[in-house]
Amino acid sequence: MIVVSCESCNAKHRVDAAEISSTNSKMQCKECGHLIPLEKYLPRSIPKQAPAPNRHSGSQIKKVDYFNSLQVRVNSLLIILIIVIMGAFTAVSYVTAKKKMDTELQSSSINIAKRLSIYLLDSFWSLDDDILQESLKSEMTDRNIMAINLFDRSGKKIYLGYTRNADWQPVKNTQNIYGKELTKVTENFVKDGKSIGKVDVFLTPKFFKQEFVRSMYRLMITSLLLLIAVTFAVYTVMNRMILSPISKLTNAADQISLGNLELDIPVDSKDEIGVLAEAFTRMKVSMVYAIKQLKK
Repeated sequence: MIVVSCESCNAKHRVDAAEISSTNSKMQCKECGHLIPLEKYLPRSIPKQAPAPNRHSGSQIKKVDYFNSLQVRVNSLLIILIIVIMGAFTAVSYVTAKKKMDTELQSSSINIAKRLSIYLLDSFWSLDDDILQESLKSEMTDRNIMAINLFDRSGKKIYLGYTRNADWQPVKNTQNIYGKELTKVTENFVKDGKSIGKVDVFLTPKFFKQEFVRSMYRLMITSLLLLIAVTFAVYTVMNRMILSPISKLTNAADQISLGNLELDIPVDSKDEIGVLAEAFTRMKVSMVYAIKQLKK
């Protein structure tokens, strides 16, 4: 037992030292009602309690790893999806464009050969070389035409022909034309129901292919720009409408868990995020009420 003296009225009280549990322990004087601190009456063997940490000193938000973040996962999924769609679209466009190129090449060859077989019939019948040469030169202004040969009645000897040189200029030709990639179309010169010769037209796919490659490049660039634009748009929308509000709610929940019940929870929207924020607000109010009830 120890004797405790009241600092106000000097009354003496006997207190069991075992009942003093901490430095914050106090007793009320039975004479004057004054609260007497018992810290100086503590035995030396009882250590003083360390002051309680400030629960509001800072937030302890758990950081999400960058590669596990919702933004990265959604963007990755979106990029993969767009790449697959664009790849399929490009493949279909390639097959369609190539088929169209081959069809146009064949159609052009047939049209040119038919036109020449009709237009040059009289000149070929009368063997008017000047008109034939001028007509063939005129046709050769079409850069897709590799060569034009006019054959005699036997169909073996070239009567008159033009082909391209290394500079892609038309020059006279007396040899048969060979080429794996060349498209060849033959039309006969028919006079009074009889064949008096034939015309062979050779078209090259060189320039069709160049245009085809350019169109594929344009398609790929368009797809890439679309991919970048959609990714940026989704990133902006997600960050503004989803990630930023979730980050604010996470910070608010963390503050509440540390005991800061005076924090205002932001409610900036009327969508699901706004409903979640209102739920957090109701939860905070319920916690404040419950704590007040416990204190009573």
